[in-house]
Amino acid sequence: MASSQISDILENEDIIESASDFNDYLEDNDYAINVKPGTFELTSDMSHFEIAEVITSYN
Repeated sequence: MASSQISDILENEDIIESASDFNDYLEDNDYAINVKPGTFELTSDMSHFEIAEVITSYN
């Protein structure tokens, strides 16, 4: 799944405010190509960095 799709899901689930901003963060910081498949526990009080670290690491 593309990072833009992940960003859209996170925005729809109210985890992040802006899918576009988060996807830009992923791309600018070389996380976009390392997003892993899986189910992750994320909260709306996590930073972009914290979310990116979780979704690019194996559970």
